[in-house]
Amino acid sequence: FATLPGVAEPAADPQMSETWQRMMSLFFSRRDALFAELSKLALTPPHGHALMSLRHGPIRMRDLADAMACDASYVTAVADRLEELSLAVRRNASDDRRVRELVLTAKGERVAARLAAIFSCPPAALAALPAADRAALTRILRKVGEPTDGEWLPRRSLR
Repeated sequence: FATLPGVAEPAADPQMSETWQRMMSLFFSRRDALFAELSKLALTPPHGHALMSLRHGPIRMRDLADAMACDASYVTAVADRLEELSLAVRRNASDDRRVRELVLTAKGERVAARLAAIFSCPPAALAALPAADRAALTRILRKVGEPTDGEWLPRRSLR
């Protein structure tokens, strides 16, 4: 293995590798439900990422490109589709008219809320655990995870 910056070596502990693989499997089960909902709306996962990023307010197009780890021209295509479906609009930033930002419409807010609800719903396997096991899992994950306000996508702020 070549060591990449920010990438840890594979876990030496097979049990931890199994645990992580099971956690990823649970994550992907919800991701697939989210993707299915996006497909019903004729949207792609990048459109969903943009909608979820916009839930907390307008985002500059450049900042959205950074959040999505893509080129600004691609964000333009994403914004075009969101505008076409009346889910978002572009406008000038309030503090700099040269800068464009994207903001959700009322319809976009409803769609983004629906997507968040789908993704935030725990997989059936987790929901089926006894209450004591769910509490133990939450306690353990609080030790290793960052604090959350119920969102899976970090908030982005305007510059």
